[in-house]
Amino acid sequence: MANTEEMRIFAKFSADLWSNEKFCLFADRNPRAAIVWIKSITFAACKKTDGFIGEYAMRHALGASKRDIRLLVENNFLEAGENGWIIHDYLSSQFASSKIDEMAERRREAARRAGIASARARAEKNSVENRSTDVATDVQRTFNEPLNGNPTNVQRQVNGMGNDFSTENQLDIDIDNINYSFTPPTPSRPDFDKLADDLEAIYPVNRFDGKTSQTRFQLEADWPKIVKAAGGLDPVEFLLGKVRDYVAATDAQYVKTFSRFLGGELYTRNWEKPKPSKPTPRPNGPVKSRSQQNLEANMANTWKYMTPEERAKFQNGGVFDAQQG
Repeated sequence: MANTEEMRIFAKFSADLWSNEKFCLFADRNPRAAIVWIKSITFAACKKTDGFIGEYAMRHALGASKRDIRLLVENNFLEAGENGWIIHDYLSSQFASSKIDEMAERRREAARRAGIASARARAEKNSVENRSTDVATDVQRTFNEPLNGNPTNVQRQVNGMGNDFSTENQLDIDIDNINYSFTPPTPSRPDFDKLADDLEAIYPVNRFDGKTSQTRFQLEADWPKIVKAAGGLDPVEFLLGKVRDYVAATDAQYVKTFSRFLGGELYTRNWEKPKPSKPTPRPNGPVKSRSQQNLEANMANTWKYMTPEERAKFQNGGVFDAQQG
């Protein structure tokens, strides 16, 4: 039975589950798959899916392997459905989502009425206590120090307030306008559909996968991290700016898909387009080949060890034409 109490939902398991022959034999042979089945029931109750578990939730949220799923289907714990599975006989033991919503609404209404009655009673009690304290203070002060030199003022004041102690004469407080609910502050939750459209407009064609169910689930799950990385900035504008800088600083062919951008937390980096390197200046004149440069270097080195006669012979023969050192 799924129940709601203080925004919590519960799933019902039979107290005889430990002695159920089918479950015990299955759990003894396949303990991992048995745990997946129990987790799937609590997941369906929490998410109010009426027993349906989608493919992504089954594999990633519940950690089911292909073998676990196959065993659960073969043993009639799960039934194959479109894009997922349905827990066998789920609605025969658990409340439907519509029933859970109805029960939650009744509890909220009962809590609202109880809060109004409690607030009205506290307001009346505080008002009576405040007026009683004021009267006692004035009476004591008057007996010790007559007001305006006339002790009869005390009796006049007390008599004049005789009917004011009735709660019928108190100020009617509009309790319905008092907000009794309090939600702890949480990271802002943007319009994810609009955010996906804005991100798609920035990303290169065929590189944006932010509208798939898997990446959308990842974006919502990672949103608190993005809020933290943004510091005091608007997290939506922060993410759009980081994506814009990343796309501008990266060649289109090397831009990662948006899911990999999220998974790698690339929004935490500072992106700048690399400055083009300056070309190496080309030397004046024709460029000599490496073999020609080596030949001339060897001949210049040999020249240093030649005798004057050998140098004259080479010069007259026109064989050697190198810069002399």
